[in-house]
Amino acid sequence: MKIDLHVHSSEISPCGHLTTEELLELYSKTDYDGFVLTNHFSAYAAQKAEEKGVDFHKAFHETILHAQELGRKRNFLVLGGYEVRFVDSDNDYLVFGMTEAHCRNFRDIFAMTPAEFGEFAREEGFLFYQAHPFRNGMKVVNPECLFGIEILNGHPRHDSRNDIASLWADKFSLHKIGGSDCHQIEDVGSSGIVTEEKIETMEQLVKILSTDRYSIIGA
Repeated sequence: MKIDLHVHSSEISPCGHLTTEELLELYSKTDYDGFVLTNHFSAYAAQKAEEKGVDFHKAFHETILHAQELGRKRNFLVLGGYEVRFVDSDNDYLVFGMTEAHCRNFRDIFAMTPAEFGEFAREEGFLFYQAHPFRNGMKVVNPECLFGIEILNGHPRHDSRNDIASLWADKFSLHKIGGSDCHQIEDVGSSGIVTEEKIETMEQLVKILSTDRYSIIGA
C-alpha cells in the first residue's frame, strides 16, 4: 500500500487550499491507496476556527470523519492524524495514534513542552515525530523527546533540508518517515510510504511505523 502521511485540508488548516472533497478527487486519480489527514492542531488554528464561531475540537474530528466517508465511496483509505504545534516555538510535530479523547482538553496539549508531550505519547502508545525539523524557523529539540522525524518533506515551496534531516535521524537512531505536506494541487502525492502490508486502521499503521516495515517514497 502507498500512503501519504502528511496532508492538510482547508476546512481546518488555515494554510490549506484544498477541501477534503478536492483532496479525495485528486488522490483517487493517483496510485496512492490512502493518506493521513494531519491538519494543523495548534493555538493559531483553534483561534481562526473560533473567530468564525466554530468549535475547534469538534470541527477537527468531524473533518476527519467526513474525509473517511468520502474515501469509502472511492475505496480510498483516510486515517486521522495531527500536526501539533506547542506554544513554545513554531516547530511542527506529526502525531499518529492520538485519539479524539486524548485531546479534548486541547489547550493543555498546546501548553506542553516537547519533552512533556513525548512522555505523554509514550505512556499512551502513539507516535511523535518532528516534521521538517531543518526548515527555516524550526528549532532542534532533544532527540530523546521524539519517536522519529520526517526526513522527506515534499512541500515544494519550502527548503526542508531533507538530506540533513536524514543524517540527523541516523545520528540519533530516530525513526524516519516521509510525506507530501500537501496544501495545494501541485503537492499531491510528492512523498509518503510504501508497505507490503494491508492497512485499514490507525492501529495497524502505528504497528507498521513502529517497526519500520515500509520504505519512504523518494528517499
